[in-house]
Amino acid sequence: MSAALSLPPDMDTRPMALPELVQVPPVTLLKGVRSHLNLQYAAPPGFRPLVLDLHIPDDGDGSPRPAVVYAHGGGFFTGTKSMGPWRFLLDAGYAVASIDYRLSGECRFPGPVHDAAAAVRWVRANAAAYGLDPGRIAGFGSSAGGYLLNAVALASGDAGLVGALGPTPEVSCALAAVVDHYAPTDFLHIDEDAPDDVIELSNAPGTSASRLFGFIPAEHPEQAEVSTLSRYTSPGSPPFLIAHGDADRRVGIGQSRRLHTALTEAGADAELIVVPGADHGGPEFDERPLHDATLAFLRRVLGGS
Repeated sequence: MSAALSLPPDMDTRPMALPELVQVPPVTLLKGVRSHLNLQYAAPPGFRPLVLDLHIPDDGDGSPRPAVVYAHGGGFFTGTKSMGPWRFLLDAGYAVASIDYRLSGECRFPGPVHDAAAAVRWVRANAAAYGLDPGRIAGFGSSAGGYLLNAVALASGDAGLVGALGPTPEVSCALAAVVDHYAPTDFLHIDEDAPDDVIELSNAPGTSASRLFGFIPAEHPEQAEVSTLSRYTSPGSPPFLIAHGDADRRVGIGQSRRLHTALTEAGADAELIVVPGADHGGPEFDERPLHDATLAFLRRVLGGS
């Protein structure tokens, strides 16, 4: 019997590509910003290469600037790195790395968490090349993307959850701060937190959650428990700014309350902003009041840009 083929953890094929198609110079698509598009941060065997867009403001005095790694929402089954309420961060001088990750039609949990962790490692490993500060990298995510960055921030030392994907698995994926918009945090209790007019319950066949796991979480609690974020909170957890609408019909605000309570009880720095009347992904999450609160938080925990 022949031995099984052993695949490397990262299959970077760029050295075999035409250099003109790989070494693409930055472009100016957003005023005052250099955008490096489709930078490959990992190449998991058997999947498409994973890429991010790195947007860097042109202003600044040349000193390393803080960076924010953003992961989009979309129920773990849709979405793209061009989405997200992060444009205001560029105006304030922060670099933004907006990432694509594997969706639930491509792989199961914890694969997308591995992807987000690999993206953070890539930003840290390449910080000097792009004028970024490797010690000031924050995570920011919306809904499903919020879950991914929350998981990376809380479990950066847990190899089972964050994995070792990417060309530099030895580099830390720790985050200095997290901005979380209306993310799920506890799939075993998510339906308990759902409002009466919820759009989709999670613990049922064919839902976003069951597609992510490959099973209904409540029917396999021991397997799903590893995904519960509160189990990873500690006094050493990074500072969190959590924002959630009290009229969210997709992910009930109780999910954010659970994480906020776990963080504060563990002695971590955590703030929960309740957005009155806001539904899931509502326009309030990309408007001035929350922008100002987010920038105040980032300046407090990361320092000026």
